[in-house]
Amino acid sequence: MDDEIAKMERMYATSIHDVMMDHHYRYHFATRFIRPGDFILDAACGSGYGTHYMASQSASALVVGVDRSEHALDWAIDHFSCDNTVYVKTDLSGSFRDGLPIPSFEVITCFETVEHIKDDRSFIQKLYELLHTNGILLISAPNEEVIPHLKNPYFLNGVNPHHYRHYRPDELRKLLTDCGFTIEQVLTQDNETYELVYGREDGFANVLVAIK
Repeated sequence: MDDEIAKMERMYATSIHDVMMDHHYRYHFATRFIRPGDFILDAACGSGYGTHYMASQSASALVVGVDRSEHALDWAIDHFSCDNTVYVKTDLSGSFRDGLPIPSFEVITCFETVEHIKDDRSFIQKLYELLHTNGILLISAPNEEVIPHLKNPYFLNGVNPHHYRHYRPDELRKLLTDCGFTIEQVLTQDNETYELVYGREDGFANVLVAIK
């Protein structure tokens, strides 16, 4: 766990208010798209704070948090369980659909995850297939133009060993549209405030709202 924290790859909070603000803003934004009775998938939920936030701040039927880390999921179960959350251990880089408790979802959140997946196109295609028609994918990824993958200022050797790539704005948009999505909204996270700003793509992370 200490190694995960030191490398800023996972947070072990006990409240959504304890997490870094960029994470908080993303999950708060996600709740705007959740309707009563919706089924939600939180892809790479980590320690569960975002899964729980969406479940507790919406009238969703169920929010399913998935992650490959057993330790993170144990933490999620201990600290972030409620009546409409389920946590599932699965590897998103593989065939994970059969391990899910339900076959499809109205909303999928995929925050700061796609850069961790070697075959990103295959991964996005799987998310597309998991959504109902007109379902929504909310996705974020590091902006290559602000935090270059091979010159990452937050790592001594300039490379985050857990990332395969970062994305220029057009690359992230193209990845989604190539897999069948329509881009509904484009936002960026401001480099100073971390807040989500509509119509910009110049922040350290970009957030897209994509429709199946």
